[in-house]
Amino acid sequence: MYSTLTYSTHSSKKCKQNSWSEQYIFRRAIAARFGRVFHLPIARRVREVLLDTIDDRMRVLEVGAGDRRMGALLGQRRRAVVYQSMDIDTQGEHDYRTLAEIHCEFDCVFALEVIEHLRFDEIAEWLRELRRLLKPGGRLLLSTPNTFYPPAYLRDASHRTPLCYDELGGLLEAAGLRVRRIVRIYHDPVWRNFLRRFAFGWLFRLIGIDFARQIVVVAQRPAD
Repeated sequence: MYSTLTYSTHSSKKCKQNSWSEQYIFRRAIAARFGRVFHLPIARRVREVLLDTIDDRMRVLEVGAGDRRMGALLGQRRRAVVYQSMDIDTQGEHDYRTLAEIHCEFDCVFALEVIEHLRFDEIAEWLRELRRLLKPGGRLLLSTPNTFYPPAYLRDASHRTPLCYDELGGLLEAAGLRVRRIVRIYHDPVWRNFLRRFAFGWLFRLIGIDFARQIVVVAQRPAD
């Protein structure tokens, strides 16, 4: 849906990466708090989690907004929300082309199916940039393919970095955010839902494969 160029901050600033040992500590802490992937709650669609996260009258920014369809959704369901978008695709009408040019703060920033297109060594800086754009107490929502459902990641050649739910949560915490919610996204017809979740759920857990295609993580910038 988006060009890989969408995700560049176009900034020459380089942020220091956390060491591998630090990353591992953050990741283990997330796993301890939220449990195995099979313990994570399920939502039917990403937009449900988004609407739960965004209150009316919030000022929100979508990063990698593409066709701005989520802005249209918010306009219908959260009519008092002030929505802005960032995307470098010149074919779309967006408020910003880079993160570096944004100098205001938002109540919520969200990026759907974006982070997996970044190289791993770009992610820490990108997350810190998103944190910079949040007001104290502001919320960040990210979605990414569920690595426990391999086709969700492997079917797109532009994907660069597969991130497990605990790894993504650890990266967010390392960037100075507090993870509040992690949700799996799964929506199928009733008969298939029953087979995958209940009839064969034990088998999926046994072999370490999930049926949910996406992960959504909601984090918050601590109040100053």
